[in-house]
Amino acid sequence: MSNAIYKSKLIDSRNEDLFQTVDSQFNISFEPSNNREHSVYTIGNRMTFYIPAGEFCIDSFTHELLHGYIDACGVNLTGSLRNSVSGSISLVKLFDTELAEHIANCIAHTLMLPIFLNRGFDRSKFLFDYNYYKAESGIGEKIKRHFKIAPTVYNILAVRTFIGKYFAFKCDPNPAFDYSVQIRELQQIDQALYNILENYISKWANYDFSDDEYSEFRLNHLDFADEMEIWMSDKSFA
Repeated sequence: MSNAIYKSKLIDSRNEDLFQTVDSQFNISFEPSNNREHSVYTIGNRMTFYIPAGEFCIDSFTHELLHGYIDACGVNLTGSLRNSVSGSISLVKLFDTELAEHIANCIAHTLMLPIFLNRGFDRSKFLFDYNYYKAESGIGEKIKRHFKIAPTVYNILAVRTFIGKYFAFKCDPNPAFDYSVQIRELQQIDQALYNILENYISKWANYDFSDDEYSEFRLNHLDFADEMEIWMSDKSFA
């Protein structure tokens, strides 16, 4: 199917300016998705949108377009986070590729959602897993049970889960889901770590990625890395 056909079905007055901005920065192409999900992949100056066969959902596409729009504004959240932790062996070990991408994706979603809603798109179509509750039964107790191996020895998988779940809970766009119990459990497990994550996520509340002349996003990540390194400094991880 040609790019023109995809454009005719996925672009209207609500997202046309976003597409034009992205199109001015990247060579855009469309490909059929191998699953039921919309997605976008960027490498160099090429950006490919993957669209499920026969599912021309402008709302779902606009979610991916907003990811592309962030890239077009010169804000690389994943790359910046990974670069910020790269100078510390401990941080590199903790923030593996999966966790770094998860955090960056969650932050991107908090930045994208207001734009998505202000343009009249359907909140329930913002995420493929919008109706999936992100807290498995007993997750707080499971993290607590495995979090510490000894007084100063921490289970790195449990710490990753703590951090990953914090962002999953805090950045869930579905207002019907209540994570207050799970959030309190995380606070009780490690208040200091929880405070670092709270401080980090608060930095994005008024962040405008379309007008970031001084690369504030990089400073946010460097501050986060510094705080995390201090938290890890008197601990070992297994």
